Amino acid sequence: MFLVAADGSADAQGLPGLRVVRDDRVTVLGRPGHDLLLFEGVLYPDSGMTPERLLRMLRSTADASTAADWASVKGRYAGAYLCARPSGTRLLAFNDHLGVADLYAWIEGPDRAVRGFAVSNAFAALLPQLPASARRLDERAADAFRVLGATVNGRTFARGVRRQPPGTLLALDAGTVRRGRSWRYRFEPAAGDVNEALDRCWQLIEQAGRRIEACAPQDGPALLGISGGHDSRVTGAACTAAGMKLTGYFFGERHSSAGRAADQVARALGTPLDFAGRNRELPRYFAASLRHQPMADLEWCKYLPGRDALVTGARALLSGRLGDHLFSDKGHQPENGPQDDRGIAADLIRELAKEDVGAAAAEGIVADVTQELAGLGGSGVQRRRGFNFQSMSMSVKQCGLFHTLGKIPHYSVFEDIDVFESALELPNAWRVDNRFYDTLLERRQPSLARNRIAVPTTNEHKPIEHWLRGNAEFAAQAGQLLDPDEDMALHGGRRTFGEALEAILAGRATRNEIHQYFRRATVKAYERTHG
Repeated sequence: MFLVAADGSADAQGLPGLRVVRDDRVTVLGRPGHDLLLFEGVLYPDSGMTPERLLRMLRSTADASTAADWASVKGRYAGAYLCARPSGTRLLAFNDHLGVADLYAWIEGPDRAVRGFAVSNAFAALLPQLPASARRLDERAADAFRVLGATVNGRTFARGVRRQPPGTLLALDAGTVRRGRSWRYRFEPAAGDVNEALDRCWQLIEQAGRRIEACAPQDGPALLGISGGHDSRVTGAACTAAGMKLTGYFFGERHSSAGRAADQVARALGTPLDFAGRNRELPRYFAASLRHQPMADLEWCKYLPGRDALVTGARALLSGRLGDHLFSDKGHQPENGPQDDRGIAADLIRELAKEDVGAAAAEGIVADVTQELAGLGGSGVQRRRGFNFQSMSMSVKQCGLFHTLGKIPHYSVFEDIDVFESALELPNAWRVDNRFYDTLLERRQPSLARNRIAVPTTNEHKPIEHWLRGNAEFAAQAGQLLDPDEDMALHGGRRTFGEALEAILAGRATRNEIHQYFRRATVKAYERTHG
């Protein structure tokens, strides 16, 4: 579903300022000429909030919806509310606390003013609805993608489209746009007893599993991507406890170390496991993945067509998305280093940079990161983790893993706002070496604990430099995207894209060179299609 609001437009019913292109999952409430709510997503049934109650809340607070008003609107949702008043029509767009459902702003003109907004479940589907000028490649977003592997500060590849932060309230009133927030990322570790924290987190994770069971369509099994790691173990345990019938799947070789661990996890959960494809087969999906999700690179292309054979008859797709951000070592950030926004931004670029794009482009990325950090507030640790969540973790949504072309919805227990906020209270020291995660499993799900199923530290079949060697299918797709004579920017030297592809196919390229090649190919594919 996507909605586009623009000055001077009207939909088929003559409603001013709103053009609607929708599918059957959109709930429409209200009546033309008075007010209208278009809503997509799910609200947690145990919260007592329904779309009808949400409409009543919006009617009563049409001029000033506060964060307190939205505190009980828990779920994964996005929508738009139109209120027709004597003084003019007002539009309000909103998304959920964690930004699970996307809200975009359409920005255009020399003043870079917001011209409207969009609520979309597919970035690729949104683009054709906008003018060509709004779809042109945003060079700063492309620079950030090549350097960091993600766009930052809400930028997308489309010059006129910005993704809004989690918990955004975007009001378009008489040609003026105001942005508020119903929720802000706050990492504030609370001193407390680890045993109490373990009990509370597990209770909320089980509650999240029950919410998924209540919200997901009711026919067929739920598909769970099982990697053998902590995230999929906890997700599987919570959803199984909620009564969901699961079918696991794994991408990669059955007899790899990760494949063997995934098989053990599936056995412990009592679920069948489907090995959906070998790594060697994955490059054939690169072009299809880019058509569906124009900001996804090879790392994620395996999850789109390779999984489509599984989704027939399935009720939902499950994953452990965001789990590592909350409970594992990835959540740990150093407490030393710069504390000012620009200093932290420059430090992050030094830590994360994967490609040298030159001083001017690097300064633009630092400026965008600085602006995003300024909107987070809090300590240096809090802003670092907030940046990782809002830009780095949320950018993973662009991969094919969380999209099934609208066939079935995706859920993660870690996308539950109560689980998320509870995990933010855990001190960093508890995350080191996965201490909290391991203890959680040992006490609550001993059959899934580390001492029963070892987490693989290496996967001999996973490295992409192995399965791209001599891969003619990949060579045919990649050769259509990049000019073989054009230089490819590399740290410590230069080579053409043709030379890089030759090295990849011969097995002589480093992993960083391979990822650089694919990031460049991803940007070029977007530019050729939309730019």
